Amino acid sequence: MPDTTKKIMSLTLADFHRGVHALAPGLTTGQEQTEVVIPDGAATVRITYETLESTTLGGLLALPQARVTIHHSSGDAAVRTAFLARFDQAFQRGGG
Repeated sequence: MPDTTKKIMSLTLADFHRGVHALAPGLTTGQEQTEVVIPDGAATVRITYETLESTTLGGLLALPQARVTIHHSSGDAAVRTAFLARFDQAFQRGGG
């Protein structure tokens, strides 16, 4: 059975593209593209980016917000879990 995961993330569309390219280096995206399809073995993964209203912390720091939806066509939970781990690693930022 296919599976859908939704995440609220602090990222811009440019950040989304950087994460997608880290996840799937051979994939090309257009500057305004908000949906990509990535092959994952015998499955496909459709990832969509939707801009949300930014959030402000402490009245001074505005952070971009986006809903990222990951739809995986595989019925195999282990395959989906492995992909999500790769997704999280590709989209993580430095820090401590």
